[in-house]
Amino acid sequence: MNSNRGQYNSAPLYNMKNRRHAQADKPAQPGEAPQPAGKGKRYQALSIVLSAVLPALFLLCLLIPNLFLRLLFLGAVAVSLVLMWMLKAFVKSARSTLTVVYAALALVIAVAILVPGGDPVDGGKRGDTPVNAFSNFSVSVPAAPTAEPTENPDTQVTLPAAQQRLEEFLAQWALFRVDEMVKYCQPAWVSSQSSPETTLYQMVQGSRPASFAVENIDGSDGDNTRTITVRVLFNENDNTQVWKRLQVLMFRVNDVWYVGPQSLGGVVINESGQEGPAPTMPASTIAPTATPNPDGSNAVTVYYNKEGGKYYHAMPNCPAVDERYWPLSSFSFDLINSQEYKNLVRCPRCNPPERPAVGR
Repeated sequence: MNSNRGQYNSAPLYNMKNRRHAQADKPAQPGEAPQPAGKGKRYQALSIVLSAVLPALFLLCLLIPNLFLRLLFLGAVAVSLVLMWMLKAFVKSARSTLTVVYAALALVIAVAILVPGGDPVDGGKRGDTPVNAFSNFSVSVPAAPTAEPTENPDTQVTLPAAQQRLEEFLAQWALFRVDEMVKYCQPAWVSSQSSPETTLYQMVQGSRPASFAVENIDGSDGDNTRTITVRVLFNENDNTQVWKRLQVLMFRVNDVWYVGPQSLGGVVINESGQEGPAPTMPASTIAPTATPNPDGSNAVTVYYNKEGGKYYHAMPNCPAVDERYWPLSSFSFDLINSQEYKNLVRCPRCNPPERPAVGR
């Protein structure tokens, strides 16, 4: 019987049974992770979060630029990765791969939060705050000798440099300051005259511009010559007003624009802009004169924008003020130091009379 038991112990079935038990008790080889039964179900929730929930949340963060949603994604990524490593879920190589992938996705969302004006994945074309395409836009204009005032709430309009210079010339003409007008004239013309002041006075005497409107500007600021068509209402010496259309030649010398005096003649037009006899009308006191005498014997009318303007002007349609505020309100210059007008500042664009000293 004992001899038969020895033969039974060496039977193939017996060896197979022992082999199975040996393999079950055999420790895992280096590099192999033991896979106990039921471990896959244990991390099923974490697996769903990493493989489905977080990718979906990442796409929502790209499509909906919401700060709370993005912070939620970053927090969920951090918690998921920490749990994965603490619990040693999945094999080590899978944990490393998931860590690298979600670290990259978290970096994308972090950049989208920190960089204003757009997301890194679309080149900054989409952002939380709309960008005004013109917010940083500016035009370079050659500097003019006269500083320009800034009315509040009057809106300043950026004008071509040649037009700015012509308007300053017309403002000096309205004051009939011939010596100042010569400074705006073409240097070649000035040097060709024995007495440019006298010649210019003879050309423009008898009329002063009261208001004007620029109709057309030929060329660009990059050219050295431009033609500006302007319609001007003149106060004549015979107490009438007349409209004229001037085609003024402008010349650029050393990046400064000058008026061609030979083009100041113009043609008479009517109020509708058609050439021909112009209707006459009694002249109102709208053109400034010299600084008034202290006794008020030659007091003049000046103008201001009563809707918040801080300058007083020499003409009701001063080019420094937006046209929507034309004509400006008027008052007698002898009231300039009164309580109502004492804070007004002299407009350097149209050069009204200077404010007299208090008590003068």
